[in-house]
Amino acid sequence: MSANDIARVYASALIEIGQEQNILSDIEEEVKFLADQITESNEIRQFFDSPGIPRDAKKNFVEKVFKGKLSDYSVNFLKVLIDNDRQSCIIDINQAFIELMDEVLNRQRITVISSVPLDSSLKVKLTAKIKDIIRKDVLLTEVIDPGILGGIIIKIGDRVIDGSLKKDLRNIKNNLLTTKVRSEAVYED
Repeated sequence: MSANDIARVYASALIEIGQEQNILSDIEEEVKFLADQITESNEIRQFFDSPGIPRDAKKNFVEKVFKGKLSDYSVNFLKVLIDNDRQSCIIDINQAFIELMDEVLNRQRITVISSVPLDSSLKVKLTAKIKDIIRKDVLLTEVIDPGILGGIIIKIGDRVIDGSLKKDLRNIKNNLLTTKVRSEAVYED
């Protein structure tokens, strides 16, 4: 079983628990928190990944550090991961959880790349238009890239809509380079 498949199994279990207990948004925040902690702290990551540290010590650590900060469901989830030697999968589980949550809540993450920040009214219009087209709630992330010179690039899943000035200039250049000029139309003074 691949790491992605394993992560999806654990993420599905978390979603199921969240739906049953009506705490889905809390679990979403806590899984993100755990993934962020492991991403940002080398000490925590090394502690969890170290084969020399017994499982009981890791579970005691989880109990002391996260009890009271996370729900009992998340603390127990971490302990299950430790019991199954899957604590190194937390970041992958978070990503799988995000993807499954997007499916459950019928939402789509899009990225809009522009050369300058978009004003809020344009973001609202763009979000509404895309929502009408794809029939899902839209979570818009804006990225500023002065290298595109102007216009915008919209990424929806694996689709890319490139309306950038950089792309248009590249197309003009390619057209000029591939256009053949008839010899009788060329003359010199």
